[in-house]
Amino acid sequence: MHPPTRFALANADGEEMHFPPNGPVLLALVKEDCDTCNLTLPLLEAVHRATEDGLDVWVAVQKRDDIAVLKDRHDLTMPLLDDDALDLSYETDIDTVPTLFLYDEEQNCTLQTFGFDKHEWREIAGESMTLAGRSGGDTAIDWEALPEQRPGCGARNYEPGVYERLQALKSGDLLSRLVDLAASDDIHEFMYEQGYTDGFPVVPPTRERVWTMLQGTPRDPQDEVAVMPPNLAPITVEKIAINAVMAGAKPEYLPSIITLVEIACTESFNIHGVLATTMGATPVGVFNGPIRDRIGMNYLHNALGSGNRANASIGRALRLCARNVGGSVPGGTDRATQGGPHRLTMNFAEHEEASPWESLAVERGFEPTDDVATLMAMSGGPATVADERSRDGRGLAGTLALSMSCMQDPKSPMVDTLVVLSPDHAGIFGRSGWSKDDVRECIMEETAIPLKDRLRSADAGCGLPPDIVERFGGEAALDMPVSKFRDKSNIILVVAGSPAAKFSTILGGWAGGAYSLPTSGKIGV
Repeated sequence: MHPPTRFALANADGEEMHFPPNGPVLLALVKEDCDTCNLTLPLLEAVHRATEDGLDVWVAVQKRDDIAVLKDRHDLTMPLLDDDALDLSYETDIDTVPTLFLYDEEQNCTLQTFGFDKHEWREIAGESMTLAGRSGGDTAIDWEALPEQRPGCGARNYEPGVYERLQALKSGDLLSRLVDLAASDDIHEFMYEQGYTDGFPVVPPTRERVWTMLQGTPRDPQDEVAVMPPNLAPITVEKIAINAVMAGAKPEYLPSIITLVEIACTESFNIHGVLATTMGATPVGVFNGPIRDRIGMNYLHNALGSGNRANASIGRALRLCARNVGGSVPGGTDRATQGGPHRLTMNFAEHEEASPWESLAVERGFEPTDDVATLMAMSGGPATVADERSRDGRGLAGTLALSMSCMQDPKSPMVDTLVVLSPDHAGIFGRSGWSKDDVRECIMEETAIPLKDRLRSADAGCGLPPDIVERFGGEAALDMPVSKFRDKSNIILVVAGSPAAKFSTILGGWAGGAYSLPTSGKIGV
């Protein structure tokens, strides 16, 4: 707690009283529903009457309506000040009432205490008499009748909700413009009409909620994290926190959301292209490391679906940042022809414990103990692959290959494709002794068809242009096998989901290929 130096509060008659007064003063902060405050208020009144004009006794009450109650209950004549706004309580940073500060004639705080300790209160009463020029005088307090100690009560400024409101209003860290609504306005309808939402209702980002969200990171709220396309607007930690609140995130998710924003705005990921393409691509996030359990991400039942707050809100926050800061709005720079439900949010954690291989993060150069997020641009799927019959890696890889051969269209080669294996399917590969590269190479082989069958024709307009044959060596290359994938590294394998079912999922990448590359980042604090 910090002894106040200057403040102004109104007394019970509405008259403003300025601190410090001329001369010594005993200042107390109390609240009505506190037994210890009610025990000590008569003691303060006794000091007030005993010191007469030699020392001021001021009592700040934490709730305006309690002033009259306390005055009548204890027959108080000393000034009771209105700290209903908790300005003084916030300035002094008290967490317990009653709290006392004793100042000498030069306004130096010489003694302070909280709660009730008879020895300390007796010392303060005696020193008050000395400062008032009545050393050794009688305060008429029966100290023997009082208990030795009584704990104080929690101060109102530290009550849940109140503390956050005070911090948000008084910290000075938040610079975003406040929007005031009339009491009759429906805030959810207002936010939808203003274009702040993704179609679903959002959590109103009050100052208190944004301040609470910012407690999830030690970073300064005004740190610039990135420049968010397509408007190329600077996005600060505060702006990310606002959208995280709207998405329904918790403070402990904020470092992950900040990392996703950082990754999304890199040249390698190119979120401008991802969100502007007519193909309807979207960022898909995969999380690895201890953070999965620390923030409660889902990598078990329904890992790619609904029901988990972390999975849903982290990805949603990224999309809201792109909308509300970057200006990516459907029909504007967001030109998706049809889009899909995965454009609302698509994030999940890898089920590392069920994988026979190293995690995606380790495969990409990180340590197993690192918290890592990887973003990929996906436009197709999720498409289910059901294979409950295969008992070895060769059979299962063949099923995956057949399912993947029609991604986008049956003829055109694909770029990055995400394969989310269920634990049961991953176990088949593990028991067969297959590595990730074994799976990839088999898929490359099984999806290969003659070049001539990948060319556009009168029967199917999809596929490669006929003049591409010359790049492969002319007509002699027409029977050359060409895989669905340009390189085995385009096949990204992860494990997620619950055991006891042999269903996996594939998500097709964005046809832009090199215009957006899978990009990973280590999650900070």
